[in-house]
Amino acid sequence: MSAATAAQEWAVANAVTFDTEKTEAILFCRRRKHNTPAAPPRGILVDGRTVEFNKQATRWLGVWLDSQLTLKDHHDVRMKKARNAQNRLRRLAGQVGLSLENCRKVQAARVQAAVLFGSELW
Repeated sequence: MSAATAAQEWAVANAVTFDTEKTEAILFCRRRKHNTPAAPPRGILVDGRTVEFNKQATRWLGVWLDSQLTLKDHHDVRMKKARNAQNRLRRLAGQVGLSLENCRKVQAARVQAAVLFGSELW
């Protein structure tokens, strides 16, 4: 709650405006089993608007973060992108007949880059 107030004060002091329509709230907790209180948190008040807590994964700087910080959603998204890139490369190699050396270069540049994005987090 105080983080939203501090961010708004910073914005006023630095002549910056935030788009409250794009504001998301997520509650991080590493415990596997949440101790659910009697009344779950409803959200936070930002600039006169209540922002509900996001229960699904949130994309932040290209990394998908879930509430338990397991990065499972990020892993699934990156593996899907890598599989799609590998399938496109396989079709390209079959149709055009790329040499093994060029095929390996494309695989390292595109497929590995797709799967390893954000890997230093986990």
